Amino acid sequence: LVSIIVNCFNGEKYLGDALQSVLKQTYKNWELIFWDNQSFDNSKKVFLEFLDDRFKYFISEKHITLYEARNNAIKQSKGEIIAFLDVDDWWIESKRLEKQIDFFKDEKVGLIHSNFYLFYQNTKEKKIFHKKIVKSGYITRDLFKKYSIGLSTTLVRKTAYISASGFNNQYNIIGDFDLFMRLSQNWKVVFVNESLAYYRIHNENFSLINIEMQIKELEKWISDVKIISNKNLGPYLYYINRRINFLKTKKYINDGKLIKALNNIIFYSMGLNKIKLILQIVLPKKIFKKMELYH
Repeated sequence: LVSIIVNCFNGEKYLGDALQSVLKQTYKNWELIFWDNQSFDNSKKVFLEFLDDRFKYFISEKHITLYEARNNAIKQSKGEIIAFLDVDDWWIESKRLEKQIDFFKDEKVGLIHSNFYLFYQNTKEKKIFHKKIVKSGYITRDLFKKYSIGLSTTLVRKTAYISASGFNNQYNIIGDFDLFMRLSQNWKVVFVNESLAYYRIHNENFSLINIEMQIKELEKWISDVKIISNKNLGPYLYYINRRINFLKTKKYINDGKLIKALNNIIFYSMGLNKIKLILQIVLPKKIFKKMELYH
């Protein structure tokens, strides 16, 4: 049994697309746990229009953090395997679950994920996320260097989720990064090189409009030494600090603080991120976004 976790807070706009993509699955042994985090739009109404006994509605007693809501939704689930689908994403492939589930025959596999598309809502254009095959196995060090797991493509063994103590309730943005980094230290991670989902980019993406919160959560993550249970991983924190500096520089540019941004960029070694930041400063926004889409 696969328990599909759908957390919702005012997600009516795209919710129907997400739920329809679940109903199209060829793998039929699933339940959908819909956790309403005190929405005040028509999310509940949209959900209740789907008349399927496998769709189960729960509402939070009060509004809570996203990752506490994810944990609470999972407590209501009965499946051995957990899948996630955010309300503004959707699964492309009707065989998405079918193509991934068999990898759990290896009892050491705790997490499966796949390639996916970024879908730009304003232009209706799409961009494949992984242009190269991603490693499978015990890949914690690789995740430090480049974390690139799309939550809506994942399947997680519930015993692996439990062994890693679930999501950290304090986080609003990096909770899946935190959980999967911890989980990957003891479980195999499998990558399926097919695009099985769309991640929708739009003007209201929470993580995109809350860069400052993401920076603070990553800084907290680094300072929490309990996260790094394996001392050999300590040197790899360099890559997380580099990510923080990149986000800070982007925020400076967005806020019009170009001198601070340039002071940060000077210390970057030449590479794709440095080029992106320079182009973001010198090019008009429309042209820069167009270039980002195709590169």
